[in-house]
Amino acid sequence: MGRRRKRTGRGFELRLQGKTARVAGVAFGVMLLAATIGCVLYSNGTQGSAPDAPPERSRPAPLERLDRVEGWVPYWADEEQIAGSARKAGFTDLLFFHGSVAADGKVKLEDEPGLKAGLAAAGELRRWLTVTNHGGSLAAPLSDSGMDDHADSLLAAFERSGCDHLDLDYESLSSTQAAALLTLAEKLAPRLPFGARLSFTLQPVDGQLRPEQADAYRRLLDSPNVYSVRLMMYDYHWRGSLPGALYPLPAYKRLLEFWAAHTHKLTLCLPLYGYDWPRPEDTSLPRAEVVTLRDVKALRARPGFDAVWMEHEAELAGRYDGHMVALPSLRAIQTRVELGLDWGVPAVSFWHLGCADPAPVRQVCERDVLAVEAIAYDHGEGWSQWIDSFKRRVCKVITTDGSRTLEELAEAHGVPRATMYRFNEQIEGGELRNRTVFVPK
Repeated sequence: MGRRRKRTGRGFELRLQGKTARVAGVAFGVMLLAATIGCVLYSNGTQGSAPDAPPERSRPAPLERLDRVEGWVPYWADEEQIAGSARKAGFTDLLFFHGSVAADGKVKLEDEPGLKAGLAAAGELRRWLTVTNHGGSLAAPLSDSGMDDHADSLLAAFERSGCDHLDLDYESLSSTQAAALLTLAEKLAPRLPFGARLSFTLQPVDGQLRPEQADAYRRLLDSPNVYSVRLMMYDYHWRGSLPGALYPLPAYKRLLEFWAAHTHKLTLCLPLYGYDWPRPEDTSLPRAEVVTLRDVKALRARPGFDAVWMEHEAELAGRYDGHMVALPSLRAIQTRVELGLDWGVPAVSFWHLGCADPAPVRQVCERDVLAVEAIAYDHGEGWSQWIDSFKRRVCKVITTDGSRTLEELAEAHGVPRATMYRFNEQIEGGELRNRTVFVPK
């Protein structure tokens, strides 16, 4: 069951006769029975043999193909249907998004009947239980006083789930909490069943994004207790932001370069959804609606709809009737899969599989594949073509002399700090000298 042990090549032969042979036979039978019971105890209640453990890689190297193509199955969807479709499409791993962490660290399983049906439909695929804090506080679960109880609750939920491997999707971490993840891994890993892997799904970190947490991530990636770190490569723009790219290619490249020595332990998580922002001619920030890959084709019927492949960000965008849309895209997925393979990233994961037909998604997770979109599109330089012209219409434009920070400029002009940052995301730190700053009116 699980990972096969390697042969040592140091065999020996033991010859027994008579009573000695019979005693040895009985002893061997007892040992075999104990081993069988052990296998049953560590099967987490699943029937049949468990899927092979995910392959391990010891160092970064360019790859011809992915080891794993994964997708999340959320508890609010039809788990059986999604898992069956993903299995048929050729996915290798499914992550069942069914564990929830409360503020006190207790873990509960959501929709257990749906989870059971999804696991059965997954068949021979590797099945992970994803446990998440849903963006809530992890102050107690990751504290010195609360971590042991949290670990106990995690392991109990994992055993109850029937999954093969455990994934912890912990979001909105402070630096102290990020550093505590290694201790949690050290508590969990020795107590997992033989062959079970432990991974983390975390927000991206590099030299510009949350750089203060880089050391904590590096220790996780170096740890033998952590199989992989999944990085959420999406929501660079979100419901409440200005319109913009979902996961711009320059940020993707920057992250790969930053983690060049650890890419063999990364899994890059890609979205199957985007956002549709109403864009009035003012500086308000209306909330966007979600657009899934299934929805893209229907957008063609919108009055004045126009789709553009943004060369700078390497993803699709759309406009219609006062709206701007960051569109999910098969071509964008394929571009990032190839780039990840060049850097030695062995796996991708998709959030979430209910947003798309899994078959075409799986088909573009290869090198040299033509990704056929559901809509025709033109070509453009990048999102800045659309957004900068809008900002120049509705904002005061100033050139800085370096004497004040962006926060000080916001205070001087009576603009909320968050709004000032959203209209000036092109400024990523450094000296504010001779820089163009947009001041929302």
